Amino acid sequence: MSDQPQTPPFPPPQPVDNTASLGKRLQATIIDVVIMMFCIFPFAQSQGLMEIAEQQGAIPPELALKIVLFQLMMFFVLHGFLLHQFGQTIGKRIIGIAIVTMDNQKPAFIPLIVQRYASQWLMGMVPVIGILLRLADVLAIFRDDRRCIHDHLAKTKVIDLRIPVPTGQAQPNSIIV
Repeated sequence: MSDQPQTPPFPPPQPVDNTASLGKRLQATIIDVVIMMFCIFPFAQSQGLMEIAEQQGAIPPELALKIVLFQLMMFFVLHGFLLHQFGQTIGKRIIGIAIVTMDNQKPAFIPLIVQRYASQWLMGMVPVIGILLRLADVLAIFRDDRRCIHDHLAKTKVIDLRIPVPTGQAQPNSIIV
């Protein structure tokens, strides 16, 4: 046995909760929605959506499909690059938050789109109860882990990039502000 006193090992760094606040997620969502509205409303007007809805009381299926496809295209034009490179939409980039995997890594693009975003889009399209499904999805954010249902489906979380993570903890891969 050695006569030298043994020094206790350094304790591992305490985990830091870098989950984005509800306020920051809401701010980012509002920014994204406003940007999408500025893109979609002129297109809808150019297609005569308002006049058709007033005259017929409903939107014809072919026009509704055209609007949905335009929305999808605009989503990828506006957010595709940032989601692929950084796990962020424009709003998330401005606010300083990002979507990451549960071990704080940048998520793969295709699974992110399919599991996180397509699930939301499809929930919203279910007749009659779609709005309730989307509401349940969003209200899940008030649980302790601050993750919506779409976060659970995609195995992701949204983090605040301004909360430093101690060395030794997994940090987001390639995510910069």
